[in-house]
Amino acid sequence: MNLKKVLQSKECGSAVVLVALVVVLLSLMGLGLLQIGLSSRLLATQATNKIKACSAADAGLTKALFEINKKLKAKALSDQSLPQVTDETLPGCDATFSYKITAASIKAALGVNSLTIESVGKYGYATRKVHALIGLKGLFDSAILVKDRMSLMPNTLVTGYNSADPTDKDFDLKIGTTSTLADRIPLGPGTVVEGDVFVGIGGDPQTVIGAGGTITGNKYALDMEPDFPVITPSSLLTDWGTSLSAKGETITINSAGSGTYSGIDLSKADGNPGTLEIQGGKVVLHITGNIDLGQGCELIVRPGSSLVLYIDGDISADNSVGVNNQAGNVKDFQLYATGTGDQVFNLKAKSSVFGTVYAPKVDITLYPSVEMRGAIVGKSVTFKSGGKFYYDEALRDNVSIDDEGARFIVKRWGEE
Repeated sequence: MNLKKVLQSKECGSAVVLVALVVVLLSLMGLGLLQIGLSSRLLATQATNKIKACSAADAGLTKALFEINKKLKAKALSDQSLPQVTDETLPGCDATFSYKITAASIKAALGVNSLTIESVGKYGYATRKVHALIGLKGLFDSAILVKDRMSLMPNTLVTGYNSADPTDKDFDLKIGTTSTLADRIPLGPGTVVEGDVFVGIGGDPQTVIGAGGTITGNKYALDMEPDFPVITPSSLLTDWGTSLSAKGETITINSAGSGTYSGIDLSKADGNPGTLEIQGGKVVLHITGNIDLGQGCELIVRPGSSLVLYIDGDISADNSVGVNNQAGNVKDFQLYATGTGDQVFNLKAKSSVFGTVYAPKVDITLYPSVEMRGAIVGKSVTFKSGGKFYYDEALRDNVSIDDEGARFIVKRWGEE
């Protein structure tokens, strides 16, 4: 009996040891799993904090860009007024961002990367920083940009030059449409485009672009929709309550005559054409009605002068008429469509037209043998036979903070 009890006692002791070992192993496994779970949770929390901090930094960059463009549009930008904030809360989140814009000089910000944005996002112990170089973008990156149809009739030439550097022969020219519909860019026989031609996002260049003519560059579809800023005349212009009318005579406007007029009406009388002469400084006109140019009549911009013309109505022109920019620089004649409804521009000239046309809702027609230097944005553009168009590359490369429609965009950015 004693031996039996001894054996039973040993068996119980072994079982207790085994149970203890199992408990210890299970405890260690449990602690390990708990440690893994805790580490995973800490890593997930850290990753979440980093994501929120990164989102806050990106939001700060976006807001900084928005604020500086708002100041630019209001003509309130200076070295002392560059936007900056500290620890602003990201809406819907406890993350914060701070941003600062720096520049050697606002006056130097002419389309180059002279402005820097630094934005710092914070959430918990996580911090993320993004920095960007920004530069100016103007209205005329493309030689000709339309929303719908661009018709280049037989023997039309589209080429380029650089008024800022006459020795530059390697110009970058592109024309195109944002449409993806078939035959939106018909090319007549003998037409030559010395550059690239693009079509809307997802469009087929072989379908959208006609088979006629010669394109020396590439054909491609856009990967980003171009923006079309809304242009509005200054509310500070004097309303003269009348039209500018010349019948067989010449009327002269200088900078003191800038303002709002109901129309421009130039007509022939007694064999003499009517002429509107821009003479003396910068003239800004807002025409709330139409511009009617009779046979042989002209709107002349004299050397040393410039004209910025906003028009809410249509432009009609008879034979041997048009705009004569004798100043010779494309920025000395700027035409902006500012109407709320459909508009039509018929542009003619006795010789060359130097200038820019921004009319993204307007059907524009340039008549036979017209030679134009500058850039065009329109709803549709039609070049009649024999027209010549020269894109001034300086419009893209030399953008000023004083240019209509100029805005800052991100040129390059990085993250820390």
